Amino acid sequence: MRLNIITIITIIGSILLFFAFSLNNNFPRSYHHAFTKTTDLSKENINGIFLNNDFYSQEITQEYGKKTEQSRNVTDYDYYELNRGIEVAVNKTGKISRFIITDSNLKTAKGIKIGNEKKDIIKEYGENYYFRTEQGANIIGYLDKKRKISLEFWLFDGKVNLYKLDNKSMK
Repeated sequence: MRLNIITIITIIGSILLFFAFSLNNNFPRSYHHAFTKTTDLSKENINGIFLNNDFYSQEITQEYGKKTEQSRNVTDYDYYELNRGIEVAVNKTGKISRFIITDSNLKTAKGIKIGNEKKDIIKEYGENYYFRTEQGANIIGYLDKKRKISLEFWLFDGKVNLYKLDNKSMK
């Protein structure tokens, strides 16, 4: 009798573990952030602008003009298109919390751009990445735990279609 109970518990546990690992790609970013090793992303910026910079600074206004028209209507963040292919999310204190890049001329600090493949990303950023899926995209993400930022490459048909540079506050 006791052997049967142990056997049943073992089988149920194995099935649960199987489903947990097979569904791993569909878990939210926060799940992956908890288990991914850190990568140094300190040099990541977009045209000299870093996460947490003041969106309303004179430097950004001089480069891109004063932005008043939002590109998306999202709770907690205001989204603005700086240029075609560069969109930012700005938090309520005016700090840049996210960059969304679709401009094929813009490269990351390590030279990755729109059109690169997964192997190119891993060659430059290393093996400490997480993999997830969202909105039909395969996503490879890197996390800098010290700076509390992440860099995600969204792949469609095996190639980078866009990339996001986020601070930890982004969901």
